[in-house]
Amino acid sequence: MTENAVNTAVTSTSSPAIPAETSAVSPATRAANRPLGTPLGKHPTRVLFLGAGELGKEVAIELMRLGAWVCAADSYAGAPAQQVAHEYRALDMANAAELQALFDEIKPDIIVPEVEAIATDVLAGTAAAGAQVVPSAEIATICMDRERLRVLAHEELGLPTTPYRFAGSLEELRAGASEVGYPCVVKPVMSSSGHGQSVVRSADAIDAAWTEAQEGRRAADEGDVSRVIVEALAPLERELTVLFLRPPAL
Repeated sequence: MTENAVNTAVTSTSSPAIPAETSAVSPATRAANRPLGTPLGKHPTRVLFLGAGELGKEVAIELMRLGAWVCAADSYAGAPAQQVAHEYRALDMANAAELQALFDEIKPDIIVPEVEAIATDVLAGTAAAGAQVVPSAEIATICMDRERLRVLAHEELGLPTTPYRFAGSLEELRAGASEVGYPCVVKPVMSSSGHGQSVVRSADAIDAAWTEAQEGRRAADEGDVSRVIVEALAPLERELTVLFLRPPAL
């Protein structure tokens, strides 16, 4: 799930009533301050999850406890959040036409991107039309692109990361792996949920990692060559997931 997904989807439910409609109040502020409706009321709050994993399931349960109507969408039927939501849909969310049709059908007030494999242009257009997207469409776009995310985190914000290189060909990958050292991890820059990833422990396995990144990633059937990131394998004893809240207007 993208890092900000548990933010204003829940916290905005306690916000004050929508302010008077004036030119000084932005659509984003009005959306963030909307009162929470109920599924059978005159003004229900319709929440659409794009991705229906375990963490999405927990957020969906809490939203339903607060009175929101929830639909959980994913690429397959039977995903965890789909099993508790009011309704569910199964579709290719990276397909712009399918995603737009979903938005037209559901007419969501709030959209929660829980995975990165989304047609972000359609998501941004829906946000511009008045839907509240949490995290924002811009954040979802950044999280979908490992290259953009790593450049933002390390090169622009100065956050510490493992050593890494980007590669657009097998030759560049071989050189990059040699620079960061072994063992290393090779990942497509545009994928999610571990698709196309490999742990490489020696130079003999780097060619197979390139093939896996190209053929095992999401959207591999589109036929283009995916750039990859190769980074040093961090020796971790445990993994910690950090969720944080932010004001709804940001």
